[in-house]
Amino acid sequence: MRTLMLVWLLGMLLLGSTAMAAEVRLSVAASLREVMGALTKEYALEADAVRFASNFGASGTLARQIEQGAPVDLFVSANGKWLDYLGEKGLLDQAAAVLAGNQLVVIGRAPAALTGLDDLLKLERIALVNPKSGPAGEYAEQALTTAGLYEALRKHLVPVKDVGQAVVLAERGEVDAALVYRTDARLAQKAQILYEIPGDLHTPVNYPMALTLSGRESAAAAAFFNFLQGETARQILARHGFLVTAKGP
Repeated sequence: MRTLMLVWLLGMLLLGSTAMAAEVRLSVAASLREVMGALTKEYALEADAVRFASNFGASGTLARQIEQGAPVDLFVSANGKWLDYLGEKGLLDQAAAVLAGNQLVVIGRAPAALTGLDDLLKLERIALVNPKSGPAGEYAEQALTTAGLYEALRKHLVPVKDVGQAVVLAERGEVDAALVYRTDARLAQKAQILYEIPGDLHTPVNYPMALTLSGRESAAAAAFFNFLQGETARQILARHGFLVTAKGP
């Protein structure tokens, strides 16, 4: 009987500990899925009683979910447009920060690398994220437009919901090429980088982040937001291929 009582007490203590764990609700650009998992795992080792509820998707989709009242504490977008969109509606804390940067590349299962974006004209099907839902598509559209290729390629473009789907299509050989982030290309097994798109063809690829109004009132969310700007987070981001700026004095 005494043993059963001790087991019951231990179970109640564990249950109480779990119940008191603070939850941080994240809405994060799909291209950050892997690295955000590494970041939250590392943070959980350092912080007591915190758990994460993560929602990944196209930045535009996530922003509209927040606008419609989705419970979110921290929003990480793949460009500044959607932070501005929510900020103008008074749904975000004003203290935004940049998590990291990235680079746009062309991937595919072609036997040889491309010598330039003009080589895309030789391909039949090219996947890119729908510019209306994901920043990766906006960057790709900007690059193709600046290079004077967008209209010529329009009928060959296959719009997808996010970079993850673009990589899958390239992996399966269902498209000849896909315009994605370098960090997503690193996860591909069969597709390879065919061309690195010059950064001057589009606006810089950055991942800005900000707490929501509810997140601003959450000590756990604010602490994680600060962690993402620290050296440990920067090292994890760099290991996953993201671009991080030098830490200031």
